[in-house]
Amino acid sequence: EELSALVAEQQAAIMAAGLLDTKKEMAHDDIMIRPSKPEPEPVHVEDKVKKCIRVAAGVSWEDTSLLEWETDDFRIFCGDLGNEVNDDILARAFSRYPSFLKAKVVRDKRTGKTKGYGFVSFKDPNDYVRAMREMNGRYVGSRPIKLRKSTWKDRNLEVVRKKQKEKKKLGLR
Repeated sequence: EELSALVAEQQAAIMAAGLLDTKKEMAHDDIMIRPSKPEPEPVHVEDKVKKCIRVAAGVSWEDTSLLEWETDDFRIFCGDLGNEVNDDILARAFSRYPSFLKAKVVRDKRTGKTKGYGFVSFKDPNDYVRAMREMNGRYVGSRPIKLRKSTWKDRNLEVVRKKQKEKKKLGLR
């Protein structure tokens, strides 16, 4: 009796832990205790890497630098930047806007010198408009900056082809 009570207690603990295979119908006298089947390993699906193919001056290329940016942001082109301006200085100039995301100064790959322009992105269109109005002509570093709406989306190959199709449908081309 003592042994059967102990076995029943262990079986109850095993069932509570989910280790008993309950799919088979078992007789009370012939109870088989075994661990449940191991779960199959999850199939690892590689994340599809989105490619950004750009078109400018009749040349197409894959631009991996666009993968660092949000796809639905509002981006400002900042021109006439001095050599002393880096990403941190540009970010500090625009960080007072709540939806500020990122600032990037474009540099020459060989020399590391600035090319004189950069980009700033915002999540909220209202902050984007405020920054365009308030910061245009302000000094960042040793020069006043010139701001324009960024046209980075217009160079994406998918967008270019879509616009060309729309123009063709309208008979403009």
